[in-house]
Amino acid sequence: NDDGMTPTEREQWLRDHGVQIESSADRRKADSALSGTYRPPSIIEQVQSLSLSSDAAAGENGVKFVYLPHDTSKPIQTVCLPSRLVEALGSAGDIIPTYVKSFFADGRYIDEKIFKDQAAKQNLLGGDMEKFAANAKKEKLGSVSEEEPAATAAEDEEKKTRLSSSSLMNATAEGSVETFPLVRPSKTNKNEGVYIYLDEVGMLKHLSLNTRASQLAQQCGYHPAPNFYGDVFVGRVSSKPMLHNIDIQSGDIMDTTKEWIKRAPHENVLWQQAVNEATGRSGETQPNHAGTEGVAAEATGNDGCSYSWLQNEEEVELTVPLIDGDGDETVNKRLIKVSFLPQKVVVKYNSECKVEVELYSKIDVDGCTWTLDKKNLVITCEKARDGEIWPRLELSG
Repeated sequence: NDDGMTPTEREQWLRDHGVQIESSADRRKADSALSGTYRPPSIIEQVQSLSLSSDAAAGENGVKFVYLPHDTSKPIQTVCLPSRLVEALGSAGDIIPTYVKSFFADGRYIDEKIFKDQAAKQNLLGGDMEKFAANAKKEKLGSVSEEEPAATAAEDEEKKTRLSSSSLMNATAEGSVETFPLVRPSKTNKNEGVYIYLDEVGMLKHLSLNTRASQLAQQCGYHPAPNFYGDVFVGRVSSKPMLHNIDIQSGDIMDTTKEWIKRAPHENVLWQQAVNEATGRSGETQPNHAGTEGVAAEATGNDGCSYSWLQNEEEVELTVPLIDGDGDETVNKRLIKVSFLPQKVVVKYNSECKVEVELYSKIDVDGCTWTLDKKNLVITCEKARDGEIWPRLELSG
């Protein structure tokens, strides 16, 4: 019962229990600590310096954390949370999100089609559409006059989507950080947790899949492994005596024999059991992506006909009906022409283009085949990058 707490006491209690709160005072402190003549290097400057030095954290005072690029040809390296920022925001809990958010303010375009798909599912890469509801509501109220006629349900839904999309772009313009718990602080791990920090809208920006981050999550007991998009960071916190950042270095996440990695699967199970018991509901699971888990996703071809597709981490499969209806007409194999390009598939039957789809990501043309199943053409394409689950089939809507 927090009825007797002052707002300041309530805020501190939430921080001490691992709840991230960024107040206007915190933002002012951060701006002051990261500006001026003797300001510490920004996270962007640290990452840029990695190409010149094997250790951007060398010679820097502060808390160590890890830069994990999506490009597997680049090494996993240690960076530093500047001591000046730590001293300024030491009581603000986990301050890595404050420091790294500028890294994700890259000005990349957000894919409207994927946004609408995710909005319809009320799922944004582990985030929540409600996060932007307040902004969307304000924008909507400010743009509707009393004289306007009442909108239909479809128009109203479309307007909400547009407003939410606009609010999302505004809210993430300066960088938006999502934290993913590899393991949470508990008594069994000395109250130390390890988190991934990622671009909250990385999928909407078409950032590349970070397979090493997914593998790390899998080692910590997440099955199936979550998808992470773009470069990410990994940091460690301690919740005692109050939440604060502590050191973690590249070797701590690259060495799978580290004690925290070995204990993480069991600790995550215990945490989920505790949540289930407290809430009286079953644990939440990773959302399924389109075309996965053996459930076909629907798409529309060039002539308006529907076809379906499936995917796993290695392949994508398209099933295209060549002849409509249940009549006796049979498919003539000699009239089938399938063209495989690095990021496009074209299907023609009897010189008529049935499907021409520019794919979300690249395929291995030499690993693509097709077979005939009665009246359906079944196309199998090997993905150019193993382990990549596409959020949808097409590159753009």
